[in-house]
Amino acid sequence: MGDSSKAIKNNSFTKRIGATTYVVNVHFAETDSVTAEDRLLHLIRNDIRVNGLLVVAEE
Repeated sequence: MGDSSKAIKNNSFTKRIGATTYVVNVHFAETDSVTAEDRLLHLIRNDIRVNGLLVVAEE
């Protein structure tokens, strides 16, 4: 199964998984106090909690 991705613009990209191509649009409110890094860390921590993955201590 092939897996490739290609940037279209700064706010969207395509992701091909097998025979299906997904177009992903990314947007954040400019007035939001939560940064993109904060959001990504939240997603990672949630995935670790839900899937019971091992956590490596931060340095």
